Amino acid sequence: MVLRASLVEYYFRHLEDYHYKLAERLKSLRLSAKLTQEGVAEMASLSYKHYQSLEAGRKKDVKLSSLVQLARAFELEPWELLYPDQPVLSPSFLRRVQRFASKRTKS
Repeated sequence: MVLRASLVEYYFRHLEDYHYKLAERLKSLRLSAKLTQEGVAEMASLSYKHYQSLEAGRKKDVKLSSLVQLARAFELEPWELLYPDQPVLSPSFLRRVQRFASKRTKS
């Protein structure tokens, strides 16, 4: 019973850190791609306010669907958003960002 309680305690203690890790990762990826928060939100089909709260670490319980949408926007797998090592942005994603940025400046 003690082992089970300590595992539950360990799980919840580390679960609390993941929303901060996700927030740091999202900001890092966004800055690497030279995108605004609005740009990432649009690419991920999320509202700007929702993305802003994710990047700020204010959302502690992130829906899997949001994680999947963000991962697809960055052309990553969902687990790569939480992986300890920085995922590398793919060349195809960087090209897509350039096309996206040029469309936004034309409108």
